[in-house]
Amino acid sequence: MQTPACLLRRVHYCVDNARAHIVNCRDRLTDPRAGSFFRTLIERGYRPNAHIDVLPQHRLIYVCVPKSASTSVKALLAMLNGRRSVAARKLHNRRHTGLQTPARIGISSFYRLATSPDTLRFTFVRNPYARLVSAWADKFQNKPLVPGDAFIETYLAWRGIVDPSLPAGADATLSFAQFVHFAAATAERRVDAHWQLQDDLISMPGIALDFVGRAERFHTDVERVLDHVGIAAATRPAVLRHFNASKHKPWISYYTSELANCVYRAYERDFDRLGYARAITPAAAVSRLGTRSV
Repeated sequence: MQTPACLLRRVHYCVDNARAHIVNCRDRLTDPRAGSFFRTLIERGYRPNAHIDVLPQHRLIYVCVPKSASTSVKALLAMLNGRRSVAARKLHNRRHTGLQTPARIGISSFYRLATSPDTLRFTFVRNPYARLVSAWADKFQNKPLVPGDAFIETYLAWRGIVDPSLPAGADATLSFAQFVHFAAATAERRVDAHWQLQDDLISMPGIALDFVGRAERFHTDVERVLDHVGIAAATRPAVLRHFNASKHKPWISYYTSELANCVYRAYERDFDRLGYARAITPAAAVSRLGTRSV
């Protein structure tokens, strides 16, 4: 049974959604530049309401790359939004974090924020090798390949297209090598953001990123966000929680040279743009480039 607080939160969320719908209908008529800006995102296959969190009061736009410290970033943003005790499992639910989508704040407001020089537009990325291990461990490892799980259902829907010889059924699970084969074949098809090209996710037209942090250096790189918001140095440790939910061995141990080559070929755009080394070495866990906008 839901508590009164949960019911009240749900009611407020539904009312705000209805209000946003009315505002967006008005904005499309009265602000053609904002309407065209948002329509271009949708027409080019992006999902801004799924992958962008907005904090207008702090002039922040976060472009989310799943499996790249996204839970840690959302925990920080929720805290900046006044939600200090959101459970980890609820941090990707905006009803609990209070984070806003572009449509929720209104497409005119989002357009002004997205194009303002005073806004920090940021994301976090991750070594493509490590990101795939994390995606597999979190979404597929030891799970029977039957309907009932959204990620398994996506896999089953695409399995026949990618390779019908890939496993399926209640007695089957997906090995990491098999997942790499599947992910590499679908990385550019926008099948699922957890293994979609990071370069694709962060290349939304009209949203020029000011800062691209690295998941490998989360506590260092997130300082840029805290600087923008103006969080005092003495209170910063209290607002940072780093989540690492995926249970797996060091990611390097999962790779053979053949698997590494497969990932590199499929995700070459990520390696090149984000500056991660192709070689499978301990040093490859960190970008060969400094923190910068890309």
